[in-house]
Amino acid sequence: MEIRELAIITLKKDAGEIYANQIRYFLGDNIKINLYSFEEGNITFLYEKVIVISVKLKYDEILSMCTKDAQIIIPKLTFEKSNFKKISNVDKNMTVFVYNLSRSMALETITIIHRLGINIPNLIPSYPGSDNILPNSVVLTPGEEVLIESHNCKIINLGYRIIDLGGIVDIAIKLNLEHLIKEDLLKKFIDRVVPTSYITEKLLISQIKLENKFDFLLSSIDEGLICVSEDGTVQFYSHMAREILAINDNDMIGKYIGDYIKSFDFSQVKNKQNVNLQKLIKVNNIDITLEIRYTDINVFSGYIIKVAKFYEAEKKQAKLRAQLMDSGNVSKYNFDDIIGCSEDILNTKKIAYKMAQSNSSILIIGESGTGKELFTQSIHGASSRKQGPFVAVNCSTFQDGLLQSELFGYDEGAFTGAKKGGKKGLFELANNGTIFLDEVGEMDLSSQAMLLRVIQEKQIRRVGSDKVIDVDIRIIAATNRDLRKLICKNKFRKDLFYRLNVLPLKISPLRDRADDIFLILESFKKNLDVHFKLSDEVVDIFRKYNWEGNIRELRNLAEYCSYAGKSVIEVSDLPDYILESIRPENQCDKILEAEKSYQKLNFKRDLNDYIFVLEKINQAYNLKQRIGRRKIYEYALEEQVFLTEQQIRSILLELQGFELVKILAGRGGSIITKKGIEFLNQYKC
Repeated sequence: MEIRELAIITLKKDAGEIYANQIRYFLGDNIKINLYSFEEGNITFLYEKVIVISVKLKYDEILSMCTKDAQIIIPKLTFEKSNFKKISNVDKNMTVFVYNLSRSMALETITIIHRLGINIPNLIPSYPGSDNILPNSVVLTPGEEVLIESHNCKIINLGYRIIDLGGIVDIAIKLNLEHLIKEDLLKKFIDRVVPTSYITEKLLISQIKLENKFDFLLSSIDEGLICVSEDGTVQFYSHMAREILAINDNDMIGKYIGDYIKSFDFSQVKNKQNVNLQKLIKVNNIDITLEIRYTDINVFSGYIIKVAKFYEAEKKQAKLRAQLMDSGNVSKYNFDDIIGCSEDILNTKKIAYKMAQSNSSILIIGESGTGKELFTQSIHGASSRKQGPFVAVNCSTFQDGLLQSELFGYDEGAFTGAKKGGKKGLFELANNGTIFLDEVGEMDLSSQAMLLRVIQEKQIRRVGSDKVIDVDIRIIAATNRDLRKLICKNKFRKDLFYRLNVLPLKISPLRDRADDIFLILESFKKNLDVHFKLSDEVVDIFRKYNWEGNIRELRNLAEYCSYAGKSVIEVSDLPDYILESIRPENQCDKILEAEKSYQKLNFKRDLNDYIFVLEKINQAYNLKQRIGRRKIYEYALEEQVFLTEQQIRSILLELQGFELVKILAGRGGSIITKKGIEFLNQYKC
């Protein structure tokens, strides 16, 4: 892993060492810190990419001595709480001198004192050569008491100033090490140091709350999750990953993942946009399933790695397999069980019956609850394979990587904990019959590739075996997702889609066939042995209702109404979610919503962040200037808006997606569009 280098330049050597210790407190040994001071005269050419200087006065001089791409940070400084109390106890009515190495540094110390909320009206800067300290005065100095020439003065040593948290965060971000700033360190910082502003303290508290929630989420996930950056540096991981890899708490943070999982070469993960990789590897002589996926979101770009002990994962699936095998592998329903009189459903049943006479693959498309498995079993029962097995599997039920062992089976000794004698896969169990792959859109890419081979070659190979087994099966797949969109996102194979979609069958949602609602409801009432009727108002509501859960939702509603114990179901007897869907819209709210069209934009962050960026771009536009994210970031630092340069980049991309700004090529920066100006004006109104 690359070691980042940081240069710290101070007037005096001692101050540089204090800053370095503070930075190491947060960032550990992940950086190499090079110290320079004007006192030692050891400053020549600076090759480091990130440079911290303690005083603004030396900025131009340092700028001429570093590389063009170097980033120079002048952090805000503060005092420890113990020294802050010394200032607080000073008599506010006295004339107080503030002594430092130069007039500008003395003025800067005075600024810090005022920024920390201490109101001493008469603070006078003093420095070597000024000779303005009156006898019997109070003198405040940040570690320079040995230089003070005074008569009977009370000298209060405030100790060296230290870097405020904002400066530490800025350094960490520029070094790509912000993930190392942890909750326990923040708590200790709050206890020890006075934040330079109320906003900083609020951000610290918010950060701690956010990390607490995140830690709770990780601790509740019963899977081994590891998050690494694009260069393989570990950012965080769950408690289960720590147990599986047998490592100490936080031991991997900031380290290269290959140092802990050595049986896999992470350098082979090159095409990051299409990474969706599953492997069976050994770690500490234990079989581990390894899954790697690439993700790119606002705050993170890198890889999510999921690890699991294969044997433990197999045990978790035992109950699911038992339920699957106990089903008897037979179909229970036929076309007569599909109730409906609408032209839509009658036509769908007619097409499905004709498809049953073929052996080609069928892809059933329909929303959840429309009866996709009912159609599948009916097709099997009407086909030449009706005497053969019918095996159904929900592809979303099994964890990625385990679906393959379920579908294809495994040989004895294929992995640690493998069943003696091996295990038949679902394709083998469905031989000479039909296999129903429900929720096929949830299948991982590796399993998709193996399924494609089964369709093409009519052969399967068990996990851990070199023996090929011939199978004669018909595949019926179903999904409630748009597979074409998944293809565009590289989450579903195009060639597999066309292999499955030989005979497409679409099942219409219940809201599109209102005539069927009451026929199906009567069937449910008969099964529940209830005899209620619906009032005319309820009948009208049922016809207009959206039925997002389709037939499954109607069945649940029939059972709900049966508990009312009434012979006629009135509107007041319906559940709240039905009533809420039929209440008239508040016209005033509708008008206000139309006026505030910006609320319709699905922003990922707080709206004020986008307004801040837009205002800066608009100001530059009015001045006929170009502005980039670096300049916006500088404004954010000045105005204490907590936005990183990466977050500003993401905001700009979002604003461009909504056509509010236009990002120009190269170093052209960004300009606001007419739509963006209208948006700003509307917001201000």
